[in-house]
Amino acid sequence: MAADRRVASASGKGGAKVTTVSRDAHGRRIAVTAEPRPLYHLPELLATKGSGKLVVIGGSDKAAEAARNLGFVATTSGRGSRTAGKTDWKPLADRDVLIVPDNDAAGEKYACDVARLAHAAGAVSVRILHLNEHAPDLPAGGDLAVVIADPGWCGLPLGDAAERSDLAAFIEKLAQAVTPWRPDQAKEPIEDLTFRLFPVDALPEPIRGFVDAGARAIGCDPSYLALPLLVALSAAIGNTRRLELKRGWTAPPILWGAIVGESGTAKTPAFRLVIRPVEERQRKALEDNVEAERQFEGEYAKYERDFALWTRTKNTSDPPNKPNRPQAERFMVSDTTIEALAPMLFSNPRGLLLARDELNGWIGSFDRYAGKGRAGADAANWLSMFNAGTIVVDRKTGEPRTIYVPRAAVCICGGIQPGILRRALSSEHRESGLAGRLLLAYPPRKAKQWTEADIDPAAEAKLNQLFDQLYKLQPMSSDDGKVEPVLVRLIPDAKNAWTGYYNRHAAEQAELTGDVAAAWSKLEEYAARLALVIHFVRWAAGDLTLASENSLDADSMKAGITLIEWFKHEARRVYTMLDESDVARDKRRLVEWIGNKGGIASPRECQQGCRWLKEPGKAEAELEELVKEGRGSWQPAPSTPKGGRPARVFALSSPSTSTKP
Repeated sequence: MAADRRVASASGKGGAKVTTVSRDAHGRRIAVTAEPRPLYHLPELLATKGSGKLVVIGGSDKAAEAARNLGFVATTSGRGSRTAGKTDWKPLADRDVLIVPDNDAAGEKYACDVARLAHAAGAVSVRILHLNEHAPDLPAGGDLAVVIADPGWCGLPLGDAAERSDLAAFIEKLAQAVTPWRPDQAKEPIEDLTFRLFPVDALPEPIRGFVDAGARAIGCDPSYLALPLLVALSAAIGNTRRLELKRGWTAPPILWGAIVGESGTAKTPAFRLVIRPVEERQRKALEDNVEAERQFEGEYAKYERDFALWTRTKNTSDPPNKPNRPQAERFMVSDTTIEALAPMLFSNPRGLLLARDELNGWIGSFDRYAGKGRAGADAANWLSMFNAGTIVVDRKTGEPRTIYVPRAAVCICGGIQPGILRRALSSEHRESGLAGRLLLAYPPRKAKQWTEADIDPAAEAKLNQLFDQLYKLQPMSSDDGKVEPVLVRLIPDAKNAWTGYYNRHAAEQAELTGDVAAAWSKLEEYAARLALVIHFVRWAAGDLTLASENSLDADSMKAGITLIEWFKHEARRVYTMLDESDVARDKRRLVEWIGNKGGIASPRECQQGCRWLKEPGKAEAELEELVKEGRGSWQPAPSTPKGGRPARVFALSSPSTSTKP
């Protein structure tokens, strides 16, 4: 059999490119390896057969190389983690195997696939080491290479060769503590749909500090403030800027978001807090318009007198000029009818913020005229406004009768209860793509606690100044006199980050079906939109590290990607929750309740804390089901009652399920 290996070849600033080189009787050649593909570093693996050395399997070449640098015999599947089934695992016969997957759902699936294949190949033992159980702050997608690069993830210092040797011993010790994998575990892994903490660190100052302080003061999840705040900021930028991803593809800073929660979860106070700067700006504009209206009434009365006099005298001169009624500048609206919105969008080309405490009225407006021929037209106009597209509205009354808005931009945010969301997002709205355009935040409910924490008035002042600066942004005038958004372009590093995200997202979408697949197609561009908002928040805050106002850098793009990865996970989670059965809902609530307690609870605590588990023995039975599904395990209790049988507690399999910051 020809021995294959992968070598790195230069490919510019983007990093190394992996190429497969085969060697046969005619020498070396570059070719596509025949299946089944050989394991990575196969000669080294074969040379250590019979040595008793542990074989470490990483989720990528990078992870395997990191393990080799610690002195392990390490390998991975031929040409990537997606080819586990196309790789020859027979060299693992009679070996002890440790699989160290990436910290995400794809990594978990890969680990299960490799465990099954290694066992079938005759491995003596197979263990799966989940890094996030020992490095709770490990980011999504983090792998063995990340931990080895900074052992601080698991409490070890980064240092010289001796300390790296300590790290290798530490990993071997962790491996020995893992229960060996059994064939009866060879079922599809349960998708991780636990709530993840919102990545507040991805937000730039001053909004990062404001969200953190606001969440502490209100006693709510940070996502309840971050999502509507990002939407309000996007509306402030509006039609003045667009991000050019490539020629012919530009992304507007238009966001639609819904914070989901039952009554009493503090979503309304959080929502009102973050849109206060826009409400205050709107209040001042309307007050100014009252004075303008008063002056107009006087001017109009004078015009009528002058016009009557001009008519009576049959004067041949031009008639007096009729004054125009003043139009209040609009920044936000709550009306959801297209006829009411169209004239306001025409008079306010920057765009508008639709802010409602309850979004049910907005979603319900699509069905209000069902059967009257308008529901479809209204829905089409809303979908067009998501991309700042053109709308044309013919009115039965009022002037002008036809309103043409070339760039109708409306950013949307508000709250909604889960039961109402389930009914409102019918199959029709999911199929049309309306549901997929909504960024969602639905943190688990937690008990409120009194706090003396408050928001520093200086922080509120900084936020107001930030909005003031963003509203100063203006579009440009083209050579033919048309008003156009200024194009913001990606610097090379930002383009590399976008390209990598785009390809990963496309690979994910190819494996999805149904409503989630439809949502993924709409969420694709959101990374760019969020990056554009982050960029101009940094600009408005005076970030001196920016290359220029209209050049978006890698930091902004990476922040946008981090945010959309959170929203993607939340979308998958919420979609599952909307369609879940009563049994699945109770199981999810139990997992979230245990997560709120830090990831560990006894059956008695679950019975006392979860009202749906009051029946004797019900809590223990439900926890046993979670153990069978791989969501957790039984562990000895910290202390055993005197004279009683040994107590045990249930521990979630991943600390990431905890909703405590």
